[in-house]
Amino acid sequence: MKKILMLLSFLACFNLANAIKIHSVGDLSALKSEKNINIKFTYEDMNVGSMSESAYLEKKVSEYNEKKAGRGDEFAKTWEKNKQDVYPISFIELFEKNCGVKCNTLGSEQYTLIVNTFFFEPGFNIGVVRKNAEISVVCKLVKTDEPDKGLAEITITNSPGRTVSGYDFDVASRVNEAYAKAGKECGKVVKKANK
Repeated sequence: MKKILMLLSFLACFNLANAIKIHSVGDLSALKSEKNINIKFTYEDMNVGSMSESAYLEKKVSEYNEKKAGRGDEFAKTWEKNKQDVYPISFIELFEKNCGVKCNTLGSEQYTLIVNTFFFEPGFNIGVVRKNAEISVVCKLVKTDEPDKGLAEITITNSPGRTVSGYDFDVASRVNEAYAKAGKECGKVVKKANK
């Protein structure tokens, strides 16, 4: 019993040490009168765990194809599809809900929020043991016609991902929650800056 309590204490401390961190610099006041902005998701120089994304994918594709021909190739396709079609939706939904600014992916608005994921931990869940997913992103606000001139940046590190029910056995469900949490926190920063 003592060992179990010590393990639970350690895990609680570990989770607190890895708590979400938010840092904002620059001027978000440009969004005070905006009802709509563009949003763009990038994955430049992203690490997956301790590896570059390309090294991680190469390793996983090889491992999965060794177990079953074509499985690794399918994994790589799903990986890219989730980055384009799944994770952005979760971020956008909670960002909009928490700041009231609507996001447009077509690029026709005056300002653009570029969300670059620079760290991605897929985590795992094998029933009796689990590791939460986690992402870190930089959200850079720019004028759409001057993308190299940043107006503001919001950095969100250690955004955790797991489902409440614990049935998040696939990567997408865990990571999706990490993007939703990051979107929520980014929206709260924007709202607070424009009160």
